[in-house]
Amino acid sequence: MVVTNWIIYIYAVVFSIYAYFSHPILNPLLLILSCSLFLVSLREHRLWAMPWVRLLILCCFHWTAQLNLALPLYLLLLSRDIYTEDSTKKSWSLAASFALVYMTTAFYTSEDDSIHLLWLFVLSNSLHFVAAVILTKTSFMNLKQTELLRKERALLSKQDSLTGLYNFEECHRRLEQLIEENRSLVLILIDCNDLKSMNTARGFQAGNFILKQIAELLKILFSDALFISRYGGDEFAVVMPYMQNKQAFPSYKLQLDSELPKLTGIQITYGIATYPSDGVTKDDLILLAEHNLFIKKRETWLKREEHMLRSEKLRVVGELASGMAHEIRNPLTTVRGFLQISKANGYNIENWYSMIMDEIDRMSELTAEFLQFSKPHSTQFRIHSLHECILKVISLMESEATRLGHQIHYSESFLPVPILMDQDKMIQLLLNLLKNACEAMEETGVIQIKLTRDQKHATLVIEDNGPGIPSELLEKIFHPFYTTKESGTGLGLSICHKIVQDHEGTLEVESAPHRGARFIITFPLSTEELDSSSEKSRF
Repeated sequence: MVVTNWIIYIYAVVFSIYAYFSHPILNPLLLILSCSLFLVSLREHRLWAMPWVRLLILCCFHWTAQLNLALPLYLLLLSRDIYTEDSTKKSWSLAASFALVYMTTAFYTSEDDSIHLLWLFVLSNSLHFVAAVILTKTSFMNLKQTELLRKERALLSKQDSLTGLYNFEECHRRLEQLIEENRSLVLILIDCNDLKSMNTARGFQAGNFILKQIAELLKILFSDALFISRYGGDEFAVVMPYMQNKQAFPSYKLQLDSELPKLTGIQITYGIATYPSDGVTKDDLILLAEHNLFIKKRETWLKREEHMLRSEKLRVVGELASGMAHEIRNPLTTVRGFLQISKANGYNIENWYSMIMDEIDRMSELTAEFLQFSKPHSTQFRIHSLHECILKVISLMESEATRLGHQIHYSESFLPVPILMDQDKMIQLLLNLLKNACEAMEETGVIQIKLTRDQKHATLVIEDNGPGIPSELLEKIFHPFYTTKESGTGLGLSICHKIVQDHEGTLEVESAPHRGARFIITFPLSTEELDSSSEKSRF
């Protein structure tokens, strides 16, 4: 715009001098006055009608000079007035006005006979003004686009595109500049601890929203900051003026410990360093702030781990209490069954006295084991017959099954099935599974127990003909505390699964609606028995 004005100034003065010396002018003073008014009118004015006022003054200047060499002035003035004009309609209106005024003035002031070829005169000059509009608008758009790109590059080189704060490089540059100016300041590095987990759980859009929210909150909470920047992915840097009386530090900590986490919903850790008391260079200051941030994060992590450890201890205590109640209930159920049968039928319990005492002893052992749960102890595994364990469990459950109207059918293996086991745990496992089968069958039902073996493994199948387990619940039945029983603890099957794992076995379940449930357990056979079998086969 400045260059265009100077071109117009120079051309107007040269045009006036040429008009004065080239031919006689009616009134030289009028020429000087109109030229002066035209030059003055080129100054910036905010009046919407100013382009038409300048056009009128230029028309008077043209009429006074009596020369058609004024066409460049019309074209330059038109380009100047429409250069920054956003309205296309107004631009073309100005072009039409300029063309009409120029051609009218030129027609009456020209002494050349060729001007009377009106159609050629109008066409050529119209093309001049149309070309001026097109070239001006095109150059303006190109220059505007170039300026926007330049500003965007400058913005991207200094600011973070997401939050609008200064980026990492600009933060270092400004911090170094403040230190060179010997400005006392406080550097605060802020880390958003839960942002990575939030990105994983809820996606990056949620994380980006939190980052923008934190940026806006930092501007509000630290309104007197020298500058605020996004220091890293989930870190921010705030540089505050240093107060010699140190009254500002409690307010900083209050805002970072309470206000910011409360407003954002995520945990914040931070590190603070001051200049010049903590460091005399930029690198020393940043290193100390990062060190303090690390110490703060470590303290937060230790507190979180301590809280998790305390919660885990409480959970284990809860499982211990529930498991103890659940496991003691099994022998109590056996004793209760014998007593109910004897009372209903007038039987003498002398035949079952030893079995009842065994169950009572097992309750005592279970109680002692749970009470000493926190003490480290080693379980003594010995080789026992899985077949004998099954027979013992059937004898224990027979009274309960008879009371409920169920039958237990057992198909044993023709070969011995020695297993390296903890016999009490194995009996506990089988009792839990048989009891669950009895409770699952609402009407008179049958429990099928089948024991088989191959060269290396023993397979035990316990199957009932109850309503079965819904497919959507199959994946949950081994979870601790998951139960569909009103009085259940949800630990029975989880304890069974743990016992099978301790014996290096596998536990699988198959079920279909109205076809019952089938538990398939595999155990490795005793290595000693396999070795002895191999020796026998050699002979």
